[in-house]
Amino acid sequence: MRVFVTGGTGHSGSHIIPELIAAGHEVTGLARSDAAAAALSALGAKVRRGDLQDLDGLKEAAADSDGVIHVAHRQDLLPSGGIDAVAAAELPIMLAYGEALAGTGKPLVAAGSIGSPGQHLGRPATEEDPALPGGTSTRAPCGPVTSWKPPSSASLSGECGLRSYELPTSHTARPTGQASSPR
Repeated sequence: MRVFVTGGTGHSGSHIIPELIAAGHEVTGLARSDAAAAALSALGAKVRRGDLQDLDGLKEAAADSDGVIHVAHRQDLLPSGGIDAVAAAELPIMLAYGEALAGTGKPLVAAGSIGSPGQHLGRPATEEDPALPGGTSTRAPCGPVTSWKPPSSASLSGECGLRSYELPTSHTARPTGQASSPR
């Protein structure tokens, strides 16, 4: 299986990639810098240069893969906008993946707890749940979305054939104090 991974040099991704490769999968990781590209290569992954702001590039990478694992987030937004800005930046990314993968049956695994509506609901969120508290809601191709207007070409029926799952991740995957990921 050809798997596209974002956040491959980060806390979770640096453990996910070797496991996928050991299981016989072909992995391509997103790298925004030379250091990240070298780290991905060292893990055994192919490298796709780009960043999370290149939505067309993310759609292309998703379409070219047999599945996507998205464990990256826009850390650069934390100092100026905090968690709300980071969560808001995820919305167009998820819509881009949804557009690329709709109707294909290809899996999308997205991990992260920041901005998750499930935190406020006490259970995993679904596409039928309302937007995050304080946000404005727009019906996206696959359900309510906070502060994001879907492209005019998108179907607003909510029938895109995507399945979503909320998976808990361990906070102990890497010993405390280990170096952070390359940028």
